Amino acid sequence: MRKLLFFHASWCPPCRFYEKQFIIPLEKQMDLKEKIQRIDVQRNPFVAEKYMVDKLPMIILLDGSTVYRRCTGGMNIEQTAKWLNDEDR
Repeated sequence: MRKLLFFHASWCPPCRFYEKQFIIPLEKQMDLKEKIQRIDVQRNPFVAEKYMVDKLPMIILLDGSTVYRRCTGGMNIEQTAKWLNDEDR
């Protein structure tokens, strides 16, 4: 199953901005909420370490257990939604 991991911290202004501009609209699009996992790096440091998160906010797209893409900048909402719904093939 394809998944999006959103690594963030409550004290991080860019994380809050990214959440409002990208994560929330993406969750509403085609009901993708179950495919998006929000991970607070302060509460889950071992998960952040596992995925080598060194910048915030960080988006990691997983295809099963394989990292498909890592991104610290903006992403296209429509393309990401298609990828999460396995419509990009």
